[in-house]
Amino acid sequence: MPSWREKTGVALRLDVLPKRATVPLAVGLPSILVGSAFVFRFTGSPVWLFAASLIGAAASVGFHLAFVRLHRAAA
Repeated sequence: MPSWREKTGVALRLDVLPKRATVPLAVGLPSILVGSAFVFRFTGSPVWLFAASLIGAAASVGFHLAFVRLHRAAA
């Protein structure tokens, strides 16, 4: 089975994304996810878990859209 790069001609790498976006998210997102679990444990309110999940999903979609935009600009 061919790899993603062989199929599309694109290597999925985070180093092509701007450092000003990747570094804060690489540091902050784990803190948000782990922190929400601690806050949930102390408060018992699942709102914190839902909020952290939404932030994680938004970051994932944002990285995907940024990568697609950079790929289209380079083509």
